[in-house]
Order: sequence, then C-alpha cells, then structure tokens
Amino acid sequence: MPVKRNLLPYIAAACVKLIIALIIRVSSVEAADVTQIDPFPYAQPESVGISQDVVDSLTSEIQSMVDSEQLVGAELVIIKDRRTILRKAFGWKDREAGEPMQIDAVYCVRSMTKPLVGTAVQMLIDEGRLSLETLVQDILPAFATPQTETITIEHLLTHTSGLPFTTFRRALSDYADLAEVAAEAAATELLFEPGTGFQYSDAGSDTLGAIVTQVSGIPAEQFIQQRILKPLNMHDSVTLLGENESVKARIPSAYSGGTASWSKHWEPSDPPIFPLFLTSQSLYSTTVDYAKFLSLWMDEGQANNSQLLSQQAVKRALTAANKMGEYPNAMDGLDTYYGQQWLLYSSDDETELSEPVMFGHDGSDGTHAWVWPEQDLMVLFFTQSRGTLAGIGLQQSLQQLVSGPADVSATADLQGDNPVEQVAGIYWDQSVSHAYYVVTPHNNGLILRRPGKMQIIFKPGDQPDQYVHESGAQASIEFERADDGSVKGMHTFFGEEVEYDPRHVPVEGLPSAEQVVAMVQQAHGIDNLASLGVVQMRGTMDFIDRKISGSINTLFDLQRTRTDVQIASSEQTIVINADKGWSEASATGVDLLSGRILQQELLGQTRVLYGNWMDYYDHVEVLKRVHFREASLIMLRVATEQGIESAMFVDEESGLLIRKDDLLQVPGMGIVGTQSLFEDYRDVGGMKLSFDNITRYASQFIGRVVMKVEEAATGVEVADDTFLMPSG
Repeated sequence: MPVKRNLLPYIAAACVKLIIALIIRVSSVEAADVTQIDPFPYAQPESVGISQDVVDSLTSEIQSMVDSEQLVGAELVIIKDRRTILRKAFGWKDREAGEPMQIDAVYCVRSMTKPLVGTAVQMLIDEGRLSLETLVQDILPAFATPQTETITIEHLLTHTSGLPFTTFRRALSDYADLAEVAAEAAATELLFEPGTGFQYSDAGSDTLGAIVTQVSGIPAEQFIQQRILKPLNMHDSVTLLGENESVKARIPSAYSGGTASWSKHWEPSDPPIFPLFLTSQSLYSTTVDYAKFLSLWMDEGQANNSQLLSQQAVKRALTAANKMGEYPNAMDGLDTYYGQQWLLYSSDDETELSEPVMFGHDGSDGTHAWVWPEQDLMVLFFTQSRGTLAGIGLQQSLQQLVSGPADVSATADLQGDNPVEQVAGIYWDQSVSHAYYVVTPHNNGLILRRPGKMQIIFKPGDQPDQYVHESGAQASIEFERADDGSVKGMHTFFGEEVEYDPRHVPVEGLPSAEQVVAMVQQAHGIDNLASLGVVQMRGTMDFIDRKISGSINTLFDLQRTRTDVQIASSEQTIVINADKGWSEASATGVDLLSGRILQQELLGQTRVLYGNWMDYYDHVEVLKRVHFREASLIMLRVATEQGIESAMFVDEESGLLIRKDDLLQVPGMGIVGTQSLFEDYRDVGGMKLSFDNITRYASQFIGRVVMKVEEAATGVEVADDTFLMPSG
C-alpha cells in the first residue's frame, strides 16, 4: 500500500538543524554568554575527518624531537573546521629549573609579527589613506634620497625594496622609535634597484611600522592593539612586554644553539628583549590567539560581526609576488613564495598565485603557523628553541592531515591481519529493524556510528575482539566469529541493555543504487527546479519539548538557499550560494561556514536532497528493504569522505524520500543524531515538496522540532542582495 502520509524534506535539513542549535544556544536561559564560548572547542579528530592515528603519529614525532634534544620545549595545536583536535605541550618551559611546558605559554613569535603589520597597512589601504603605489618618501622624509625615492608601499610589503635583511648599527635601547629605525634603514646602501629583486628584510617591515605610525597618528603598537588584537579578542597577545609580570611568568625561557647543545639566552626575570615594538619581530602571543588572527584571513577579513579587512586586501596579500627558492621547505610538491608579508605555498609549476594551497609564517625563535584554507585547517607549532629545524622536519608529516582519510567501504572485505580492520563493517541493530551501526578503525580501537542516534569511540579491552568505551562509561562491544575466523556479528552492551547485532550481508533482488536514485529524482520532479526561478516556502517552527515557537522562511533555486528563522527576539539567517555559505545571527553577527558544517549545508540543498546522490556522496549503497507505516521502503546508506553519514528511506512504490537519519555536527554540541520524517506532500511548480516535517534530535536539549509550511510560491522576485553576504 502507498504511504498514508507523505514525508519529504523540502529545504536544507542540515541548515535548519544548525539554525535550531544556534538559536537555542543564544535564546535559552541556560545558554552561556557568547563572548565566553571557546572559539575553537575541542572535538575528536575522526569527527572532522582526520585519523587519530595521524594525530598520534605527530605527537610521537614531536616527543621524539624533545627526547633527542632537537628542541627544548614546544606546543602543537591542530584546528580543523574551527575545532581543536589537538593541543599539547612537550618538553620544558625552563629545562634547568625542571619546569614543564604548559599549553597556555606566551611565545615570542618573532617574524610572525610581520603579517600583523601587513594587516595594519592593508587596513590603511582599504581606508584610502595609503595605496600600493604610495611613495615611502611622501610619508617618511628620510626616504627622499636619490637611491630610495622610488620605493613604494608595495616594495616594502613584498620585500622588493632593495633594503638588506637588517640595518641596525646600535643597541635597540638607543632607538627612540620606529621612525628612527626607518631613517637608519633609508641611509643604508640598497642591495638592488627597487622592484628588481627580492631580499627578505626586517628593515622593510620595521619601515612599514613607521609608516603605520605616521599615517594613523598613533604608535604602530597601539594601532595593532586597537584595530587587530582587541577586535579579535587576542587577550593574551602583547606588543610591548615591558614589566608585565603576569605575561612574563607565562613566557618560556629562550634557548639558542642546536641539537643537544642548547643554551639559555633569556628568562622571564631578565629585562625585555625589545625596549620598543619592532613590527618585524616583537609580538608575543599564544597558539590560540594567533589562530584567531589566522581565522581572520581564512574568513576573508571578517571576524566577530565586523569586516576588519576587505576581501580585496586579503586577495592582495595572499597573491604571490616572488618565489623563495632558497627558503627551507619540506612540503612535497609545493614551492615557497612570498606575498605581502605572508609566506605562501603553491604547486611547483605555478609562477603566480591568487589562492595559495597554504599560507602562514615562521618566526626565528622556532615558531610556525601553517594554514590550508580549502581544508579549513590550521596547525601551529611553537617552540622557544632558536635555530631548531624541527618545524621544517615536521612539515612533511603534516601533509598526512590533508591527504584525507582512507575510503573504506563499510561492506568491503577487510579480513586482513589487523583485528581492528577485520571487524570493520555494517551491523544491524536487532532492536530496530531499520537501524544499522557502522564500525570503522580508530587508532587501535573503533568508532561506532549509528545514523540518527550516536557516535561513540571505543578502545581495546582486556580480551581479544573486546572494546570498551574510551571514557570508561558502561558501554562495550564484543565481536563473535565463525569457525573459519570470519566475524559474524557483535554483542553491544550499553549499561543494562544487551544486543546482538549481526554483520550485514548483501541482499539479492534489490534495485541498484543508480535505479533508486533515478526513481527519487523523477518522483520529486527535481529537474523542474531549473526553470522555476526562486521558490519561497514560509511557515512555523515549534520546539515541542522546549515549548518555544517561531517562524521560518526559505528561498531557494538551483544553486542558492536562504533560510530565515525567528525565535522570540532572536533571528538567524543561513545562506548557501554555490559552494560557499555563511550565517548571520542577531546575537553573534556574520560567520562564514566551513568544514563539515558547510558540507552539511551543501548536502541539505533541495537540488542535492532529490538530485543524483552519486554526484555528491562518495559512497551510496542499497542495504535492504524495510516496512514502515504499511509501506515498502528501500533503505540506502550515503556517506562522504569527511565522515558525514546518513540513512535514506525511499518509498519503493512512489519513489519519494520518506525519512532521513543523520549524524550532524552542531556547534557547541558536537555530533548529534537526528531522525527526520516529512509529511503532507503538495505540488510546488511540478515538484513534490513536504509541508509538514518532524525532526527528533537525540539530544534532549533540543528534542522534537515540528515545521509546517503555510504558503509556497515559485518565480518569486527577490532583492539583489538576498543571496549575498552582508557587507557590514
């Protein structure tokens, strides 16, 4: 019999779920002040598509560097999809005192200061107070000489001014300010005619600081503090150390030398190294603070509901100006370039670069920051060991983070020698006929995923084929093998609940994945979307278990989706335009979507939900035939390499998508299971869309959410900026 009540998700399901989670966080009396929320909350590596094995390998490598005295101490931070999957300290803060390194240490990041003065200059360019063509002599009279009169702002930004690496002739305490440092640089013989060569130059970056001071009317350190550090909430970053005892206590003692021959050259009780702020090298910062600064550049100049820097400025600075052939680099297939106060990494055969594969910067005291913008990945490796090559040695290993997890089909034959690989696969939950578990290797243990409900990490137990919850909670798995050693099923123990879950065996007589997907496309009339213009669906949203109600309005076409939700006094908008997305909330402002959350939104669009799933998922597999509300449904598993896992249920008679079980990443909550049912189909421009949707969250904090459509229309006229990111 056909389904009595039709069920169909009509808008980006993941988009709605993100909105729900965000609005509940900011509207609930139980929610925390958003200013106190960790900008990079912790998450399991597997939840963002990175193997725990890779993370463990990196930590082991750094520990080996400490053990072999390649460095004295260090901190490694890995942030993927704005989630911290590792923050770990190694070795010594002070070796002689036996004081171990702490993760909240404040490091002198030396040349990693350069991107900040570069940012300050770009801000002044955005404001029309400078341009790349501005002559330095027009701002600093000391440069009005025959040899320096043609030097421009762009020459200084790209290290093509001809100024040497350094021009200091006196002790730092003898200089009154950056203007005096710049004047001495102007009086030094140039290495080449401006614009005809490349020489990495501290003198050039310090001259930029003098220019910021002159143009802005305030010292460069004050400009950077007010315009960059404060808006980014970089509270642990310091331009002038002075006698700031609370900060000095967190600074590791500084060492120089080399492997097994380190000598301490500064400790916190000593006078500050820098009596004045050098914009080439004087910043003190933490790994997390500097990651906030990197995020500004990954987010195209946006931070905390403000456009601190224009997108044009970001593009300018991250465009290669010169190849740095002699610069140390162990990244396979990538060469090092320099942009405008940024190190860039690009393919060997590229001579120009608008969007680098990587960007970042190093500091001579042993600090490094690397960013892979396409992967939304940041790695910060800070040491206090001046002269160490540990950062260069680590580069090659870091490439494991972006190589992607192995594409392991849950139904593949993995009967290898490794017991963990032998048990990987799909297992059927005997307590619920239409639910399955996916078991995948995780370090020496396992990840157990059940779409719609949960994701749990297990570690090896005391017995063979036994795994226990990594946190020590009362949950465990024991696998059962046949006489020939093959895995037949698993026994799961969740507190007092005990299940036996047989391993999936492919079922004969089912339609192919291609056949089912084609049936879905035809049933929903998704091909009509291309000719309908903008479709609008407006209705209500009720959080049943929390007794909160609001309104929802969705606009979408073939490539774009905009969803506006209002709950009480809180408003939330999420927009997807092609392969980019952003959210805007009344409480938190505008934020770019990235990583797994962005992928969830893309996969939730109408064209994807009812389109060719083969084009959007890495794994599409028909599992079995189930019965639901007197209907026969075909159950499919769809998954991406990023770890997004969903179960789809398709009406075998009508071809309509009936139900979708997900494991979604929700900001502030981690991976949450959801089960969505969609009812009351109606025709909208030849498409079959649902006007009644019920989503049940596995988290009791959210519970059940009911959305009802009250009106729908096609060919809707919208404002030109409807699908554009807000400019302010």
